[in-house]
Amino acid sequence: MNQFVTEWNTWRDSRNSALAKPFGWLSVVGLHWLDTESTWTDASGTFTVKDGWVTVSLNSGIKAGPAAETFDLLSKVDNSGAGTFGSAGVNGAGPTRATSPAVPSDTSTLPTVTDQADAGAGSAAGADAADADSSAESVAGSDAGSGGHEAVPARPQVRVEENGFSAKLPAGGSLNWFTVGNVLYELIDRGGRLGVRVRNSKSPLLGKFFEVPVFDPDPDFVFLARFTRFDPFRTFTIETAQEDLQLQTQAAGIVTFETQHGEVSLLATGCPKTGLQLDFHDSTNGSTTSAWRTIDLGVPNQDGSLVIDFNRAVNYPFAFTSFATCPAPIEGNVVPFDVTAGERRPPFFYSEAGINVPFLFYVWWDEESAEVTRPWYSRFGLDITILNPTHDDARVSLVGFDGVAMSGGDLSPLGRKARSRLIDVATEAMTSRIPVIGIGAYSAFVIQAQRELRSQQGYVDGIETEYSAPEDRLLIVMNNELDPKQAGFDIVHTDASGLIYVEMPFDIPLESDRTEVEDFQAAMESGDSITSWQEFDYRMVALIRHHR
Repeated sequence: MNQFVTEWNTWRDSRNSALAKPFGWLSVVGLHWLDTESTWTDASGTFTVKDGWVTVSLNSGIKAGPAAETFDLLSKVDNSGAGTFGSAGVNGAGPTRATSPAVPSDTSTLPTVTDQADAGAGSAAGADAADADSSAESVAGSDAGSGGHEAVPARPQVRVEENGFSAKLPAGGSLNWFTVGNVLYELIDRGGRLGVRVRNSKSPLLGKFFEVPVFDPDPDFVFLARFTRFDPFRTFTIETAQEDLQLQTQAAGIVTFETQHGEVSLLATGCPKTGLQLDFHDSTNGSTTSAWRTIDLGVPNQDGSLVIDFNRAVNYPFAFTSFATCPAPIEGNVVPFDVTAGERRPPFFYSEAGINVPFLFYVWWDEESAEVTRPWYSRFGLDITILNPTHDDARVSLVGFDGVAMSGGDLSPLGRKARSRLIDVATEAMTSRIPVIGIGAYSAFVIQAQRELRSQQGYVDGIETEYSAPEDRLLIVMNNELDPKQAGFDIVHTDASGLIYVEMPFDIPLESDRTEVEDFQAAMESGDSITSWQEFDYRMVALIRHHR
């Protein structure tokens, strides 16, 4: 293994370890924007806002304590009685709060830029590799009129009340505020909106996490670039991961590099003295990667030279949770080629509906049907990644997926490599004991994978003739991780290897007369026949969710 790959593997291990911390981004289970007075189901108290201060009055019987960051602030109290930052650093927890590119924050406004290397400002992508739950957010909130040269970042203030805590944040700041058992309450300011983000060290997403999927490291995605600084820095309005939230950010300058596609110029944010970052879009977004990604560029050399390594492009927290407020790239920051390097779109995600059910679907179908059916899966509770076996030829790890299906009515468009890949995917699913479903002609890949796997394991199943469905019916084959009877399917055959066979008539309509998810559920529970492909998809989703 060469040094390039070795260093990349070390970086990746650090990234995964940082994400797995108890109160890291994978622990986030809620985000609540505050009114003058706010509470919600499972809240530990009532939150009130007055003159920029947020106060929580704890419910009866609730025992809470200051989080480590708040405790550190309370130990440095000025004459007004409000805790402020002392020598421990801008985030109030000394060296354990140092910024790192391991876990980007979801800061929606970039830090105040400073030319003082010890002022503590960091990149918006900077985060605490030790805690994996904090970032340079506390120094966020740049002054658009400062020209990017304000020297002293604003600081949070905290107080202990008779029945709770109070805190006041700087613009764009955040504070790990107080804890109740295994739950941490984080106070955030985004564009003048105050909110409470809830983190739970026992969140289902954190418990499920193993690693973030990645592309294989490729030296061709490493470029020598040149940074040209703006003076003063330029201010832009940006979108965020929250649809109703727009904020301002500052671009520190332009990074330019040569590729086989020509010269590429992109805007960099952050600070040249403490570290630049590059938020970018590319054409893989929404398919194999999340909606946008970011790279830590580090500090440029004195001549402005630096290295852009897309192999270290990472997901912002919004790729894991709907409760992040991550900054989108400045408009126009688009890489003009497929960046098949760095982190892929993670299959796991947490929202108000709970943890998602990530599912990988290899399918060859007409676009008209696809446009109709794709939204069904999301509505029915399946977070589906759809790949075309003839076009998407990169290997996809099944780590994090709760199941895989492959569907197609004709094998002729598939080349040898595509067929081999589908058999490999089915084999990996079976050995990982996750559901695998073959639909139509693609059921052959599930069958062949099972035959080869059983033979390798020393089984002699004695199957001489494969089962075939009548011409007017669609064959569906699945492994025995699933019980199709639970979703109202009739099993027509179970072979000696344990594969289960189900059939569906071809001549049913695409869409159902039913409109509400509750109606689909009631029909399944009452044992009604499946009379549309929409109902078929609902019951397949129900099977996967039940297995989960």
